[in-house]
Order: sequence, then structure tokens, then C-alpha cells
Amino acid sequence: MKRLFVLGVLASGAMMVQAQAIDDVYAGIGSGGLTLGLSKSLSPAMVARVDYTAGFNISKNGRREGVDYSGKLKQSSAGAYVDYFPFSNGFRLTGGLTLNNTKVQLNSRGGTATINGKPVNMSNQFFNVAVSQPDVTPYIGIGFGHKPASGKGLGYHLDIGAQLGKFKTSVATNVVGVGGITQADVDAEVAKVRDSVSKVKLWPVVSAGLDYRF
Repeated sequence: MKRLFVLGVLASGAMMVQAQAIDDVYAGIGSGGLTLGLSKSLSPAMVARVDYTAGFNISKNGRREGVDYSGKLKQSSAGAYVDYFPFSNGFRLTGGLTLNNTKVQLNSRGGTATINGKPVNMSNQFFNVAVSQPDVTPYIGIGFGHKPASGKGLGYHLDIGAQLGKFKTSVATNVVGVGGITQADVDAEVAKVRDSVSKVKLWPVVSAGLDYRF
């Protein structure tokens, strides 16, 4: 499904270019990173868009569930959307799909950790957690800009929305058998992380930028 969606987004962009049907190109910056995209008017009240967002990479150290971690956030996404303009101004409703490569990697940093209430020396051990967004998620939002027949030249746009979907968790560790740690202890620790992650059911998106209409 991931590969098919990528091909679909690329094909949509290629068809617009080959048919010289691009009405609007745009660039923006926001919570997801830097975005480049293009759009085509479908009707006086509807626009189709595709874009790609190169996300920011953020590193941070901390402690979670008794383990000291070195954390890194990586994010990027490609999207295909349809905008609907219910009024005569530039306000719009947006729906679509995004292909995501958003992941938080937490790698243990040694020291003493607490696994299910049991202390363990992590000098030669690891307890690494990966939290990732689903590969493909629905997107819903509101925004301003990209309105058909709004005149040629430079304009601006604003998007506020969310990618919907539960994050997934995976764990890699070698602490079983160390300091009395059992697989049941590891499972209990992982359950705590998954319980926290399961509460995250959407990834907010806010961006703004400039566009040029041909």
C-alpha cells in the first residue's frame, strides 16, 4: 500500500506537469518542516493538490519509564489532497491522505534503569524503543489560500489540520536474564510505553507559506 500511494502521488504530479495543467505552486514551513507542492483547479470550488514535506530532525535526552534515553525524532511526508471552498473567499476544507515517515527512536544510555520495578545496570545492555506513525493516514483540516480563479501572481496560504492514526511501538532489548529481569518484566515495561503511545491518535499539522498562481 505504501508503494502504491507513493506511485499515485508521483503520477498525479507528473500528469499535471505533462498536461501543463499546474495552476499553482507553493512553498511553506510549519510543524512538519519545509513543504513544496503544486495544485490544479478541478472546479470553481475545488482544488487538487500534491506536496512533499521534509521534516525537522530533533534530538533530545531524557528519562522515561525508569530508563535514560537518547531520543531522536525524524519526520517527513508526502500528501495528496482535495480542497473545497464553501464560500466566496479563500477559506477551505481539506481532506486527503498522507504517506508518512515519522519516527521517534529512543535508545538507552547506560546507567541504572528500573524495569518493572527491578533495578538493572545498563552498562552493557540496551532497551531501545521505536515509536512510529502509520505509513498512510487520512488527513483532515481547514485552511486559507489556493482558491481557483483568485488571480495570477503571488499569494499566501495557511493550513491547520491533523493526520489521523494510532502510533505503533516496537522494542529491542537484551536485558532478559540480567539482574533477575524476566520476559514478563520486559513485557510489563513495554505495556506502559504502549499505553502512553496509544493515547496519541493524531499528529497535528500547522503550516503557512507563499504560493504563485499562473
